[in-house]
Amino acid sequence: MHPGFRYHVASLLAVFFSLILGILIGGAVFPDHALVEEQAQLISDLEERFRDSSVKLAALQAELEFSSQAWLQLKASVARNLLAGQSVVIVGEGEVPWGSVLKEAGAQVETVSLHGLGQMPLPEDVVVVFSLGGEALSAEEREIVQALAAAGTRLGFVWSAELEPKVADLPPSLQVDSIDTSMGEIAFLLALAANAQGHYGLQKNAQGLFP
Repeated sequence: MHPGFRYHVASLLAVFFSLILGILIGGAVFPDHALVEEQAQLISDLEERFRDSSVKLAALQAELEFSSQAWLQLKASVARNLLAGQSVVIVGEGEVPWGSVLKEAGAQVETVSLHGLGQMPLPEDVVVVFSLGGEALSAEEREIVQALAAAGTRLGFVWSAELEPKVADLPPSLQVDSIDTSMGEIAFLLALAANAQGHYGLQKNAQGLFP
């Protein structure tokens, strides 16, 4: 089950049992026949509401799982040979989760450290991709980015859905948020294939979901 739904169900249970406990304590303190009947009806109503909420949550969870599978299948369909022969250099330490979708699309992917980037010859049609965190680029990163931009190298910047990095100072480039989602990965693939620039993804500042 999705963490958000687990939290919501747990919250409903906590509220439900807290209300019942309060009602029972009240009945023990004030043992009145009419009050007991009213409490019983109130508990019955709460049980019915809880059952209704549980049914709705289960339906929403099923829709979420179906939607997730649909996006995964769409991504696989979109990726097929979309970037065949395209060279992509990912700047970072170690593999990134979204690197696999580039390979599935037929791209020639290489991962290199920031230090190694300055020492490697870059193919003419390469796209150099930086994965952004929550902080601004370091002085060394800014220097390398500006040098690449001045040389006419295609640049890409990606980040996960929960981050909103500062991108105002970046040179003209492709920027994709929510790269940790299927929608973000699809946006990245389509933008690379279209040689697009601009900000795409799910966040409010994006100019569109897809180019």
